[in-house]
Amino acid sequence: MRIKKLLAILTAVLMIVSLAGCVAEDSKTSHGSTGTTGGTKVTDPSSLKGTTIRVYTHMGQRVLGEEKKDEHGNTYRDVENTAFLKYLAEDFTNETGINVELIVVTNEEELRPYFQVKDDIVDVYTCPNWSLEEWKAYAEPYCTLEEGIELYGEYAKAMPNVDGYIYSIMPGRAYNQAVVYNEEVIKAAGYDEIPATLEEFNNMCEKIKSMGITPISLHRVENWPLATVQDFAIYVSGNPTVFAECLKTENPFSETSPFGKTIKIYTEWKARGFFEPEVYTDFGVAMDSVAYGKAAMMLFGSWVVPQIQGRVPDGKDPSIIKFAPAPDFGAGRYVLAAPADNWAISKFSKNKEAARMFIEYIANDAEFIANSGFIANKKGVKPIVPELYSIIDEMVAAGKCQVILQPPNDENALNNQRVLEEAGLYADYKYVGLLFDALDVTKPNDWTAYNKQVEVQNQLYARYKKELGVEWKD
Repeated sequence: MRIKKLLAILTAVLMIVSLAGCVAEDSKTSHGSTGTTGGTKVTDPSSLKGTTIRVYTHMGQRVLGEEKKDEHGNTYRDVENTAFLKYLAEDFTNETGINVELIVVTNEEELRPYFQVKDDIVDVYTCPNWSLEEWKAYAEPYCTLEEGIELYGEYAKAMPNVDGYIYSIMPGRAYNQAVVYNEEVIKAAGYDEIPATLEEFNNMCEKIKSMGITPISLHRVENWPLATVQDFAIYVSGNPTVFAECLKTENPFSETSPFGKTIKIYTEWKARGFFEPEVYTDFGVAMDSVAYGKAAMMLFGSWVVPQIQGRVPDGKDPSIIKFAPAPDFGAGRYVLAAPADNWAISKFSKNKEAARMFIEYIANDAEFIANSGFIANKKGVKPIVPELYSIIDEMVAAGKCQVILQPPNDENALNNQRVLEEAGLYADYKYVGLLFDALDVTKPNDWTAYNKQVEVQNQLYARYKKELGVEWKD
C-alpha cells in the first residue's frame, strides 16, 4: 500500500510542472498538481535521494506517562510530544530516500521563532491558525485557489489564501467547537445522547451535578480555553463571520450581541456550578477528568477526542469518549467545520521540491490524518471515518444538524483583531475572560459587575476602532 501511495505522490509532484491541477478518479492515483507559483518543480524525483529536509511542527501523537496527583488530589499523567509523526516520516524516507529531520515542539507559540527566519534552516512547518499576514512573508505560495478547489473542493476556500493563492495546505479538517463527552457518565444521568436544546442540556448538567460529577471540565488558569465562546457565537447567530462583523457596531459585547449572548450562557453555567469549583493548573488534568469520568464533558473540538481516548484508564473501552454537536444556542443546531493545521513550505528553503513531496505524502495518508483527530480532505483520498465523524454525517443527513464552514481570516477579521489587540482585549481571548470572571457566583442573579465590564470593554473597543480608523468592508 505504501509503495502504491509513493507512486501516486511522485506522479503528483511531477504534475507540478503544469498548472492544470488534474485530479484522477482512483484513490491510489488521485494526487493532483499543486501549482508552480513558487518555482517548485520536480522533473526527476529520484534526483532528490539523499536530500535532508527539516520539518518543524507542534503535531504528534501524545504518549502518556505514569499517573500522578496534583495538590488538589486530581489525577493527571505526564504527556510527551513524541514521534507518531516520526513513523510517517520514516516511511517517507524509506520510500523516497529523502531524509526528514523532525523537530516537534510542545505548542503553537513555540513555532514562531522557527519559521520567522529568513534563511534556509526550515523547509516545512505547520502553521497554526494565526493571521495569514503574520506568516505569509515566510511561506512559499502552495497553489492557486482554483487548483486548491479542484483538489479539495469547496473546503479549499477555508485554507489561508490571498490574491488568488493558497499559502498552505490543510490535509484534514476538524469539527469544532462542540461537545466531547464520556458516554458512561451521560448514560448514568439518564441520557443516550447530548440533548438538542439548550434547556434540556442544562437539565442534563443539573442531573450530572447531583451525581457529584462535574458537568463541564474547563481549564481556566488561562483564557485560551474560552476560545470556544468565539465559535459558539457563530452558533448563537448562525453567522460564520460573526467575529469579523464586530466592526459593524460600537458595542460588540452588549448582552444582545452574539458574543454577549454566548458569554452570558457561559457565565450562567458558571453560576449554576456546571464547571469545576477550582481552577485546574494543567489542560491535561481537564482531559483526564473526562477520561476518568470525574467530569462529563469538555466543550472543544473533535481533534481532542483521540487524546482523551488515550487517557481512558485500563479496563475501560476508549470508545466511551464521544463527540456530538453543541445544543441549539438560538439559531439552530450547528457544528463548525474548522481548519486543521496548515502545512507550508518555507519561502527560504533550498529543498522546496522535497518539502512539497513530504506535504503531499501527508495529505494522502488518511490514517495519519485520522489519528491526528482529523478527517482527510483531499479528493480521491478515502477518509478513515471513525464514529465521531459518522455521527455528525448521519445527523447532517437526517437534518438534525448543520455544518458551517469556518472561513479564513479576511481583512475584516484581521482589522477586528487589531482593534482588540490595541484595546488590550485580544491576547488569549482576554475579552472573553474578563466578562466570564466578572460574574460573582455567590450572587448568581446579580449581573451588575458583569454589565459594568461589558460597558468598559465596549468603550475600549469603540475608542481603538476610531483611533485605528477601521470600518467594516463589504
